[in-house]
Amino acid sequence: MKENKEEENGIMEQIEEEENNDTKFTINSPIGDVSVDMLEYEAAKKSAKKQVNPPELSLITQKVQKFLGGQEETDFIYFIPRLGSLIKLHIDDEFDDYEIVKEFYLHGSIEIPAIYSNTEVANSEKKRFLQTGVRFYENETEKFVVICTVDDYDNDERITIMTIEEGRGLELLQRLEDGFYARGVLKNAFFDMEYNFISRNEMVDTLIAWNGDIKKQLDKDVIEFLKIMPLLKQKGLPNSRGIILSGPPGTGKTMMAKSLAAQANVTTILISAEMINGSSQVKRAFKLGRKLAPTLMIIEDIDTAGTVSRKFTDHPILGEYLQAMDGMESNHGMLILATTNHTENIDPAISDRPGRFDRIIDVPLPNFKQRELMIQNLLNNMPSEDIPKSVISAVAKRSEGLSGAWLREVIQCSLIEAIYEGKEEIGAKNLEDGLVDVLKRRGMAYHPTQNLSDLYHSRKADVYTI
Repeated sequence: MKENKEEENGIMEQIEEEENNDTKFTINSPIGDVSVDMLEYEAAKKSAKKQVNPPELSLITQKVQKFLGGQEETDFIYFIPRLGSLIKLHIDDEFDDYEIVKEFYLHGSIEIPAIYSNTEVANSEKKRFLQTGVRFYENETEKFVVICTVDDYDNDERITIMTIEEGRGLELLQRLEDGFYARGVLKNAFFDMEYNFISRNEMVDTLIAWNGDIKKQLDKDVIEFLKIMPLLKQKGLPNSRGIILSGPPGTGKTMMAKSLAAQANVTTILISAEMINGSSQVKRAFKLGRKLAPTLMIIEDIDTAGTVSRKFTDHPILGEYLQAMDGMESNHGMLILATTNHTENIDPAISDRPGRFDRIIDVPLPNFKQRELMIQNLLNNMPSEDIPKSVISAVAKRSEGLSGAWLREVIQCSLIEAIYEGKEEIGAKNLEDGLVDVLKRRGMAYHPTQNLSDLYHSRKADVYTI
C-alpha cells in the first residue's frame, strides 16, 4: 500500500511539474510514458455518452430531419410586428418557384392546420398570411423548411429557415428581405411610420387654390426631380434633395404635400410628430426609405417632431435627423419634404446646409384670387344654392388674413346657419353670416384672457368666501 501511495504521489508531481500548461501532459507509468489530452478525453466522453444514451429529439426536429434527409442548420430573423406581418405575407410570392409539400402547426404531438392572420394593405384591403406554422418547401434541386412564429415577450414576428447546408438559410432569408423591398406591398405605396397605408387622393388637388409660383416650383423640385433621379444616379450626381414648406398654420402646406404624394408614383412615407415615441423611429424610417428608394418622405411639422431646436434643453431627435439626412449612410434616391409653421424653431444645422434641406419655400396666406377660388371650391362640395359670384367676391374680399383652414370654417358655419333656419342648403345670407361669426371668434382668439388677480381687484369681480 505504501509503495502504491508513493507511486501515485510521483505521478502527481510529474503532472504538476509539466512545463506545458495546455491541456496535454505526459505520465510516466510502469508500462512507459502515456500522453493524455484532456480536450480529446472530454470530447470522447461526450461522444460515448451520446452513443450510450442518445438525446431525444423533439417531434418537430424529427419531422424536419426526416424531410431534409439529414442534420438541420437553423437561421432566423425577427421583425417588429406590423412590418413582420407584411414580410410574412411576401413569403408566398418570393418562394413561388418552390412547391409547398406540407404545411401544419404542431399542437403537442398532433398536426393541426397552420394559424393564419390578416393584415391590411393598400386601399383598406386585407390579406391572409401564415403567422404561426411550419412549411416544407422543395424543388428539383433543394429542400428547406420555413417556420413562422410570434415572440411571446414583445410580439415580434420571427421567421426561421432550416436547411442541411450551412449558411443557406441566411441566403434564403436575405432573398426574402431583398424581394420584399423590391416587389413587396410597401414598394411605391403611401404609408406612415407605423406602416398604416394612406390613400393617394387625387381629389385633394381640387381643394387647393394654388399659388401659381409655388405650384410651378414644387412641380420642378419634387415631381420632375423624382423623374430624373435614376439619370442623376447613373451620372454619379447627388440624387437626393430636401425641401421645407414654411408658412402660417392653415395655409395648406400639408394638403400641398398630400397633393404631391398623389402625383408621385414612388414610395411615400409620412412622419408626423404624434407618431414619434422613440428615438429609433426616425432612424428606422430613413433606413426603410433607402431600401424602398426612390422615396418621397414627408415630415409634418418638423419643428415639433421631436423638438428640433437647440433652444430646448432636450432634443433627442435632432441628432437622429442630422445623422439620417447627411450621415454615414447616403440618402440616394430620397426626397425629403418637410412642413413647418415656425422656420425659426428649426436648428440651422438642419435648415442651413445643402444636402439636408436645399430649399425653403415660403407659403403665404392666400391672396384675394385664391380666397375667392377656395370659397367657390368649398361651396361646390357642400349643399348650397346658386350663390351670385358678386357675393362670393365680397366675402373673399372681407376675409383678408384668413387661412384656408379658417375659410373652411366659414363654409361650415354657413351650413350650420342654414340648418338653424330650417334650410338644407347654404344661401347668400348664410355665407355672409358665417363669415361674420368666424371673424368675431378669430378676433377673440387674439385677445389675452384677463388675469385672475386683475378680476379679483376689479369692481365687477364677485368674491366668494367659504
